[in-house]
Amino acid sequence: MQTAPPDRLLGRLLEGRYRVLERLARGGMSTVYSAVDERLERPVAVKVMSASLSADPAFADRFAREARVAARLSHVNAVAVYDQGTDHADVFLVMELVRGRTLRDLLRERGAVSPAQAVSLMEPVLAALAAAHRAGLVHRDVKPENILLSDDGVVKVADFGLARAVEADASSTRTGLMMGTVAYCPPEQFARGAADARSDVYAAGVVLFELLTGRAPFTGDSAMAVAYQHVNSHVPPPSRLRAGIPRALDELVLRATNREPAGRPLDAGALLAELHDVRVDLGLPVLAVPPRRPVPTDLGDTQRIARVPADGSHPSMPPYPPGLDRARTAPTRGQYRGNDTQIADTRMPDAPGGDSRRRPGAAAAVAPEPERKRRRPLTKRQRARRRSIIAIVLVALLGLLTAWAAWYFAVGRYHEVPSVSGQAEAAATQLLRRDGFTVNGQVDQAFSETVAAGTVLGTHPGAGSHLLGGKRVQLVISKGPERFTVPSVAGQSYAAAKAAFGSMPVQLDRQDAADGTGKVASGDVIRTDPPAGAKVKRDQVIKVYVSTGPPILSVPDVTNQTQADATATLTQAGFKVDASSSDYSDKVPAGSVIVQDPAGKASVPKFSTIKLVISKGPPTVTIPDITQGSDADQAVSALKALGLDVHVVKKHKGLFDFSSYVVDSVSPGPGTVVPKGSSVTLVVK
Repeated sequence: MQTAPPDRLLGRLLEGRYRVLERLARGGMSTVYSAVDERLERPVAVKVMSASLSADPAFADRFAREARVAARLSHVNAVAVYDQGTDHADVFLVMELVRGRTLRDLLRERGAVSPAQAVSLMEPVLAALAAAHRAGLVHRDVKPENILLSDDGVVKVADFGLARAVEADASSTRTGLMMGTVAYCPPEQFARGAADARSDVYAAGVVLFELLTGRAPFTGDSAMAVAYQHVNSHVPPPSRLRAGIPRALDELVLRATNREPAGRPLDAGALLAELHDVRVDLGLPVLAVPPRRPVPTDLGDTQRIARVPADGSHPSMPPYPPGLDRARTAPTRGQYRGNDTQIADTRMPDAPGGDSRRRPGAAAAVAPEPERKRRRPLTKRQRARRRSIIAIVLVALLGLLTAWAAWYFAVGRYHEVPSVSGQAEAAATQLLRRDGFTVNGQVDQAFSETVAAGTVLGTHPGAGSHLLGGKRVQLVISKGPERFTVPSVAGQSYAAAKAAFGSMPVQLDRQDAADGTGKVASGDVIRTDPPAGAKVKRDQVIKVYVSTGPPILSVPDVTNQTQADATATLTQAGFKVDASSSDYSDKVPAGSVIVQDPAGKASVPKFSTIKLVISKGPPTVTIPDITQGSDADQAVSALKALGLDVHVVKKHKGLFDFSSYVVDSVSPGPGTVVPKGSSVTLVVK
């Protein structure tokens, strides 16, 4: 006999922290172990993903992201996620360790449960899913195997976020793996691969169906056959498989498992609210989680312990057909309950009406039937007693007849209007006619945030109303969400904007703001939030931003900067530049700013014009026309009058030459333009 190889993870220390102690369960995608967190000294559950998934680095990244999302979910009915890690090739998830069993174990042990027990088990499940939906997390794999029943009576939902990580893995498609057991997947997950909060609502509705009936709504020889039924068939009411289920639970299951997502409750919170209303309406008590059945200790105990479903039927016997009274189907003498095999009559042979066949040696025990005595006439007292009994019976019958008549005229002849919200008009009409009502040919219409346009929103009178059979019921068809288009009011005055919104049932909130564009005058509308063209709900607040003019800014100081640098600085700061003026300057180089107006650091509105005076450099003079031979002193005086620095060079004259000096040459020459103060050489002789 071959023995299974030892588990390589038992006894290992994952990431130097989690000591693996015992294998709890193994599945196609993962194996669950009990472990101890040696850092915090607490017991934990470690879910190690299969090698085929862990080998993909992309899966490891997705798995880590989804684990972080799931770890943010904190709810008493959700299995807490503590950590996620990778040890060598093993990708694992560290979760709260729940000692107990799964809802699947309970269904195998007890079969169908009572309506009160089913509601009590589903309420914590929906509470956990509602918390996840509020956090933007969709489970995607709601099924009895992922619903844990702890030994201390707490119901917890496991594997949040894991389904999405595996669902996105390409290898899961290659190997034909489908996340979410097929028996609980909604039609849209098969048809489009899409899943949202309403997909979890569908799966929860199937789990509630199974709790009430002891079996899933659809079965088949293959997963494809079951998927086909989910896409093309409606989930039947649970009472069709098991008698005694209240109609309110039937309707709740049908709403939750509607093939169209728009026909289901929006999320698990909405379904939980409806389930609570059903509990209150039916007066169902809150029941604790059923305890485990005792484990048989020997063969004799095993033979004596019978796993009888909560509805009292035999395990081998199919649920009672709808409309069949349980008392009428009770086993009779000579027939075993739940089995068609006849067994021998066990009456004693000497009993009246017994079998005429006698056992050997029993002849002496059979006595002849005594001769019947003649009936004696009744006494006066006996006749009076009989008359009294007859009178009492007649009075009781009359009272019962009166009570029935009162019930019939007050209640019995009235029919309850069914809920048809979310259904197509044709289907709703058929359901109302089946329940004995006449449907008004003219429908009403109303807006709805939850029911898709074109489907039934409700009825007049509403669902739950009681009417005489044949009375007329009017359908209310949803027009979808009511929306209004925001008009374009930018550039208009606030008064004109209010007039544009006048016919819309919205609220305006004026917001004064500086105009950063310089294009909107003070008092005019800059923009709206939501913007023009957006669709808004009734009574939504629309913010209208009204210009207070350009913002006030401080002017940068650009003196002594080049014209290009100064222009760039002022433009970037939000100002306009006027550099048309220029002047001479002895101190500022040519092409640079001599002065600006307004001056630097002045506070002015954005987009104001800053005037710049650009330096042309120092002033210039033109060397005058000094002809050769002109008087030297006059030439020097003329050059100095122009602000030039004159340097006189005298040529050597003869010893006895006492004539006046005359100009021989001038440099730079006549007509040359030079800066004022330049040096000019005058040669005289």
